[in-house]
Amino acid sequence: MKGTMGVVVLLLGGVYAKCAFAGQTCVPVSVQVKDPKTGEMSISQQVVCWDSPDTGGWDGLDPFFPDRPGGGPYCNILMFNKPENCLGEDPILGAPFGANRYHPGSGLAAAIFNSTNRALSPQTRTLISNALSAHTAALARGTIPVQTANTNLLEGMRFACSAQAAYDELNPPLTPWVGGISPAMRACLGMLSRLSGEAGLSFGAFYLDWLHTLGINLADLNVPQTLINWLAPENSLRMKYEIIKGQVKCNAWYKEVIRNGCQ
Repeated sequence: MKGTMGVVVLLLGGVYAKCAFAGQTCVPVSVQVKDPKTGEMSISQQVVCWDSPDTGGWDGLDPFFPDRPGGGPYCNILMFNKPENCLGEDPILGAPFGANRYHPGSGLAAAIFNSTNRALSPQTRTLISNALSAHTAALARGTIPVQTANTNLLEGMRFACSAQAAYDELNPPLTPWVGGISPAMRACLGMLSRLSGEAGLSFGAFYLDWLHTLGINLADLNVPQTLINWLAPENSLRMKYEIIKGQVKCNAWYKEVIRNGCQ
C-alpha cells in the first residue's frame, strides 16, 4: 500500500492485462481518496496503466514492493519468470564450451581432449577446435536444426581425421604402427565413432567409403559400433544442446533485467 498526496493505491489481484493502447500494461486498483475539507474517505475503482516495459511503474516505484527503489512492475514479471538454473549471463562460444558437463567417455569429451592432444598434428588439432567452435555457434544461433548442426560437426571431424591421415603419410615412424594406423589416427577415429553413435549414425555405414580411400580397414580399428540413445546421460551432443538452449534463455533474461533497470 502506497500513499501519495492523500491518495492510497491498493493493488487488487496482481493480474496484469494489456490496455487498448499498444505497449501498455494495466492493473486494476482501488483508489481511496480523503476529502481535504471533511476528512471523509471514499473509494473509487480504477485501472492504472503504464508504458511497458517500464523502469518505475506509474509513480516511479514498484507497487508490489514500494520500498524497493526503481525497477517497476515489469521487473516483478521478470523475477517471477527467471529461467531455471539461471546463475548469470555467460557467453556461448568456443571449442570447450560445456566441457565440465560431458561424460568422460563421450564423443565431445574426446573431441575437446583431442583439440589439445599433442599426439595429433597441429593442423588436426586446429581443425577439431574449429569444428567444435562452429558447432557451439550454430547451436547458440538456433537457425538450423540440431541434427544439421551435429552432421556439420561430424563432417568437420572427418576433415580433421583426413588431415591426420595425410600427416601420418608424410611422417611415417621408424617402426611401423600396429595395424598400419598411428595412435593419433586411432584417437581421431575413436572420437569420430563416438560422435557418430551419439548423432544416431552407424560409424561403419556412414564412413566406410571414406576409410577405404585412406586405406584403413574398419575391422582393424576396433571402434564401438553402438548407437547411443539421444536421451542417454552419456550422450554429450544432447547434453550440449540442452546446456546451450538453457543458457540462451538465461542470457536473454539477464539482458531484459539490465535493460529495464531491475535490481
